[in-house]
Amino acid sequence: MLRYVARRLLLMFVTVAGMVTVVFFLIRAIPGDPATYMLGDYATTEAVAALRAQLGLDRPVHEQYLGFMRRAFSGDLGSSVVTGQPAFAEVLESLPWSAALALAGIVVAVVVGVPLGVVSAVRQGTWVDMAVMLGALAGISFPVFWVGLASILLLAHEVRIFPALGASSSADPWVQLHHLALPALVLGLSVAAYIARLTRSAMLEVLGQDYVRVARAMGIPERRIVFRLALRNALIPVLAVIGVTFAWSLGSAILVEAVFSRPGLGSMVLKAVFARDYQLVQAGVLVLACAVVLVNTTLDIVYGLVDPRVRVG
Repeated sequence: MLRYVARRLLLMFVTVAGMVTVVFFLIRAIPGDPATYMLGDYATTEAVAALRAQLGLDRPVHEQYLGFMRRAFSGDLGSSVVTGQPAFAEVLESLPWSAALALAGIVVAVVVGVPLGVVSAVRQGTWVDMAVMLGALAGISFPVFWVGLASILLLAHEVRIFPALGASSSADPWVQLHHLALPALVLGLSVAAYIARLTRSAMLEVLGQDYVRVARAMGIPERRIVFRLALRNALIPVLAVIGVTFAWSLGSAILVEAVFSRPGLGSMVLKAVFARDYQLVQAGVLVLACAVVLVNTTLDIVYGLVDPRVRVG
């Protein structure tokens, strides 16, 4: 077991390092210069060169990369070239907004996806089953940003049920939930489509087991068979996927934040990309990658504890 855990931790380290490396070089491939952005288009060549030297942008890219990785290992992710504040502190300030959105999206996905999957499995082959699966297919097919724009147009501007953009700074939790509801609904429905399909498949597999047939032959009510026997066993793979989709939702929250102009890690990284704020982009991606990979690695280790077959190989 210790060897398995060590392999998963090593893979986590390699994955995070690889993601940060790719982002490090991609952000520098975007046309534009942070020094020019900070000083303006009318800055002199000497002023731009002096600022580039101060920021270390005049050094070869591989030297910048080695220096960044060396500082990252010591916990120093640099400072934002725009605000001058530590990049790690700015990321931690934005992270709770994204985590709250991702968590709310998962709650919506579970509340919507699991019941729909159960109903679809129980009503297999009927129009209810076809309607649920068609809705799940639509949820998977439509991009999150398109659903977000459509929901703003319909539910915020036409019906006026939810606020259109932004987040509330009010201390009232109900006001904050009102602003969070529509982005969470958009994010959650895309995940609910996957959960509904998986729940349906798991329920159909369990409902075909021998012990379910025996329970029906004994005259046990169908409602008790579905909710006490079948659903309990069918939720095992569903719960596993819910843990993985939380990490996916944390990444997808970036698009939702951009569409709804919400504060968070996504909007912060997007603004940093436009400003060519290398340090802030790298810090944001590093923290996001660590969060996603940490969730997946924790789930892998838990699976290894529960099922020894996972540790083979």
